[in-house]
Amino acid sequence: LFIPHYGLINRALHSLLGTPIDMKWLSNPSLVMPALILTSLWMYVGFNAVYFLAALQAVDRELYDAASVDGAGPWHTFFAVTWPGIRPVAIFVVVLSTIGSFQLFELPFTMLGGAGPDKSGLTIIMYLYNTGFISGDLGYASAIGWTLALLILVVSLAQMRLARSQ
Repeated sequence: LFIPHYGLINRALHSLLGTPIDMKWLSNPSLVMPALILTSLWMYVGFNAVYFLAALQAVDRELYDAASVDGAGPWHTFFAVTWPGIRPVAIFVVVLSTIGSFQLFELPFTMLGGAGPDKSGLTIIMYLYNTGFISGDLGYASAIGWTLALLILVVSLAQMRLARSQ
C-alpha cells in the first residue's frame, strides 16, 4: 500500500491531488497515523461489509413493496425501511470498531517496528506493552490495562445508550 513508487495509496494521491509519488509515509511523523488509519480501514472494512450485507439480506422485501405502493421515494424508503432493518447491525459494527480501535497493537508494531518516528504511531496498547514488558513496570501497566478496560466499557455503554435513544 505505501511502497514509494508502486503503492496503491501513493498512486491514488498522485493522480487525485498531485502530491509527490515518493512520499515516505512511515518515516514522516505527521503521516504515520493517517497511514495506520488507512491500513486498518483497508484491513477491516471487508468484515464490516459482510455484516451489513447479511443485515440487508434480512430486511423483509414486502416492506419495500409496501413502501413503493405508498409512494415512498428512495430516501424515504431508506430511512423508513432499510435503516430500521440494519440499525442493530450498525450499532454492533460501530461498538466493535470502537473497541478494536482502542486495542490496536499489531498493526503499528509490525508496520513501524515499534512506535515509529517521534513515537507518532504510539497507541495505548503499545504504551501498555512498553511499560509492562520493556520497562518492567508491571504495576503501572496493570493500572493502564484496568483504566483502558473501564474506558472501553464506558464508551461502549455510552454508544449503546445513545443508539437506543434514537
